[in-house]
Amino acid sequence: MKYRLFFLFAFILLLFPVSGCKPTPASLMAAVKADNTEEAKRLIGKGADANSRTSPTGWSALHYAARNGNVEIVQLLLSAGADPNCSGAMEGQTTSVISLKPLVIARANLDLVSQIPASRMEETLRENGLDDPALVKSMKDPKAADRYQTVVDALSKVTKN
Repeated sequence: MKYRLFFLFAFILLLFPVSGCKPTPASLMAAVKADNTEEAKRLIGKGADANSRTSPTGWSALHYAARNGNVEIVQLLLSAGADPNCSGAMEGQTTSVISLKPLVIARANLDLVSQIPASRMEETLRENGLDDPALVKSMKDPKAADRYQTVVDALSKVTKN
């Protein structure tokens, strides 16, 4: 009799969807790195941490959104409480090498898209080891300068110098 009640309770628990669980930081980072706006929205809506990082001193989700020039994800993360003032080093780098805020990354990419023609962008990025598909796609976009300028403007309003 005791076990029958236990199994009934366990069965009832199985009926509840697991989809209500809070997403892992890795899932949000993967969506933002891949420039997947819809997935980032869904994960933030389910309570993903807007300050997710690649490592304790690594880039945050906001760093990658700024790097990709994704205005919508930048605004989504800021609205969800992402810290625009956190500095971090990109994966594979030590923090002593270079530690940047998202605004610095967005400004650097704005400079690049303003100086390099879209027709040469992919080649230039690959020559410099920046062959991430989301970044290449973003920076080859003819409207990239406008997007990066919007990201720079949004981050400038909330970043401390």
